[in-house]
Amino acid sequence: MSVTRRTLPSGKVTWRAKVFFEHRVIAEKSFQRKTDAKYWEADQLVKLQSGTWIDPTRGRVSFGSLAEEWQGSRERLAVRSQETTRFLLDSYVIPVLGRFPIAVISATDVERVLTSMTARGLLTATRRRVLSVIRLVLDYAVRDRRISVNVARSIPLPKGTTKREPHWLRAEQLGKLADAMPPNCRPVVLFLGLAGCRFSEMCALRVDDVVQTPHGLGVRIHRAAPQSKKTSGAVFGPTKTHQTRTVPVPPTLETYVRERIENAPSGSYLFPSPTGAIWTNTNFRVRSRWTETTQSVGLAGTTIHDLRHTAASLLIAAGADVKAVQMILGHATATMTMDLYGHLFSDAPWVAMERMPMSPVRGQHPNDAEPPASSSCPCQSQRPLPTVDLSASRMAPPRKRCQTSWTSCSTAGWATSSFKTPRPCGRCSRWALRGLRP
Repeated sequence: MSVTRRTLPSGKVTWRAKVFFEHRVIAEKSFQRKTDAKYWEADQLVKLQSGTWIDPTRGRVSFGSLAEEWQGSRERLAVRSQETTRFLLDSYVIPVLGRFPIAVISATDVERVLTSMTARGLLTATRRRVLSVIRLVLDYAVRDRRISVNVARSIPLPKGTTKREPHWLRAEQLGKLADAMPPNCRPVVLFLGLAGCRFSEMCALRVDDVVQTPHGLGVRIHRAAPQSKKTSGAVFGPTKTHQTRTVPVPPTLETYVRERIENAPSGSYLFPSPTGAIWTNTNFRVRSRWTETTQSVGLAGTTIHDLRHTAASLLIAAGADVKAVQMILGHATATMTMDLYGHLFSDAPWVAMERMPMSPVRGQHPNDAEPPASSSCPCQSQRPLPTVDLSASRMAPPRKRCQTSWTSCSTAGWATSSFKTPRPCGRCSRWALRGLRP
């Protein structure tokens, strides 16, 4: 018998349920009532037979230890992504859930993390990221068969504005911004605004990455150098999508690229900083005086990443299709390109709005006032109504019927639709149509 009675030294009686598999105990638990012990035993046996049974002892690991293990399994990702998840865990999640065993974490515990962030006035985007990280950590535990259900999946993502709307510049604005930049920063602005590369991909480009294709000069993008949050230096790694692509060199920069290839030694950066080293986001913003320069040309609030959106809009305006834009920008799928820039590929909404009928709004024109109700029709021009088959009506016609031709008012405001069932007129025996005034 797998449910046994136990008497504690204090005299209290408990019931111990044990689950056996291959002649050994794989799970056991104590209850105050025998009924609860039998129910738990039966539930464990059903899960064991269906293959969904999970060892309860594996769920005793703390959330903090599991998060460390999960973070170690993500070393293949970009350094910036690892640093972001590490920051979110250490700042918002571990202080609240770090000591909890993952098997006892409930949806209420996860919601408490989000509630504390809301009380601190954190943005919706940050709260969404934190919830996504918690989901990923618990998904890792589900895949490793430590817990059966990810409770964080039952919590919806916080609603609200999650990211800034894409902003792009016109061609003349891009040229004006590039002209206002220092000489060392001008090629960077033009390359980002015309080729659409990510800033970290541009930083990692070397003169050896320039290739001659049958269609013209291009650069092979196969790595990125994002700025580390810890050291503030550039960290080399794969691109965001872990893919290699060749991007055409904009005609404006062909002369610069060819001179750079001829004069710079092998291994030099294609777009170096004034010291010949690699650019970082912070260094470029300081050297280019980004905030002051954008304000001076009337583009205050423009970010460096907006140059990537600018390149996308200029490519679409030049006639590039979705696949070409995806290849140049380096998106994982064409669906992502359409989600971001789909509204730029078609002018259908504006064309449809221009074709909307110009219907006047009642009350805006002096002649649009609704005439007062009266016994006689105020309309001078009357039009005949279609003939109605009285035999099809559910109402019997009166004995005396007015032979006057049926008319309808054409003045705005009088009902002229819904010719359905005829009904007798209240002032005379003449038949009128439902919806028409007598």
